[in-house]
Amino acid sequence: MVSFALIVCFVIGFPVGVWASLNERRSRILLLITDTLQTFPSFIYLIPVIMLLQVNDVSAVTAVLGYTFVPVIRYTIEGLRSVPDYLNEAADMSGCTTWQKLWKVKIPMALPHITVGANQAVMFALFMAIIAAFIGTQDLGQEMMRAIAFTDVGRGLVLGFCVAFIGMTVDHVTTIWSTKRKHQLGLS
Repeated sequence: MVSFALIVCFVIGFPVGVWASLNERRSRILLLITDTLQTFPSFIYLIPVIMLLQVNDVSAVTAVLGYTFVPVIRYTIEGLRSVPDYLNEAADMSGCTTWQKLWKVKIPMALPHITVGANQAVMFALFMAIIAAFIGTQDLGQEMMRAIAFTDVGRGLVLGFCVAFIGMTVDHVTTIWSTKRKHQLGLS
């Protein structure tokens, strides 16, 4: 469930972030929306989804999607907008089209920043999947709820450590890659 939601989130969220970053007004509007959405508690994403789609796995995936779009869009916009002006000017002086400048200059330079958004999206997705267990989904979060309900401490700890291990592994891999990439680009 988390993997599917993340794939859909990146397939939709990254292009939206790129589209918004190409225009100052769109960037401001989308950053305002994402900043606002990021302040909401996670249950806020579940309530309308449950009302529209009832209690099922589709509603949980939809809630995970809603929660994970925020960091992907936000960090994509910020990463692309933070590319130094001298690189944009050099690309313009070289005769690059808008698409060439985007794919050959901006995205490679913004990838370390965008990776932070991907890292946050994974953390948000794992968290929301556990929260979605409260509505009765059939996943790892539901197993954690059963362990808590039956005071099965061993099972609860194992499941909690599994989720924490997934999150820490993704965080470690993305942090190492981002640091190496920043060093290769001369950004650190």
